[in-house]
Amino acid sequence: MTKLDRLTEAVEKAFVCITGAGLLAIMLVIVVDVVMRYFFSAPLSWSYDLIGMYLVTLVFFLALADTFRRGGHIRVDLFEKLRKTRFFAVAEIFGLCASLLFFALILDQAVTTALEAFLAGDVLDGAIPWPTWPPYLFAALGVALLILRVALNLIRRFVALSSGQAYEQEGGNHLHMEHVE
Repeated sequence: MTKLDRLTEAVEKAFVCITGAGLLAIMLVIVVDVVMRYFFSAPLSWSYDLIGMYLVTLVFFLALADTFRRGGHIRVDLFEKLRKTRFFAVAEIFGLCASLLFFALILDQAVTTALEAFLAGDVLDGAIPWPTWPPYLFAALGVALLILRVALNLIRRFVALSSGQAYEQEGGNHLHMEHVE
């Protein structure tokens, strides 16, 4: 594992800790809102904005790279019999390249929108004028880390294929090399 791999994994783990805190915050805000609503007839008017705009976005995007590292994203196993073939290795490299392009477009849009919202001072209309740029920042941070993780996997797979080997993923970051037929 390279220094960049270790650093990336450390940031992924930090993001997962933040994600866990975000989930805990969602649960606590919902519990407090329910108690206030049904026992005191005084719901938290800001809870939906906080949860929907900030916390859900934070939880989703900051967990992307770690989920990818662990092999937790949905994969199509239609061609599982071809897993140890050169065709599959090339197809996987192509898929990773397409993913990089797709996520780069998302990153560009998230950064652009966050910057525009920040510079314009955009806020939500509601009980609390929440700024609109933080969710885009969460998206940009999560997608940027995902791009780094995908790029590392792409390099690893390309090197393996070039040397006549293929990486096979065993439920996460535990990759081993096998001969490509």
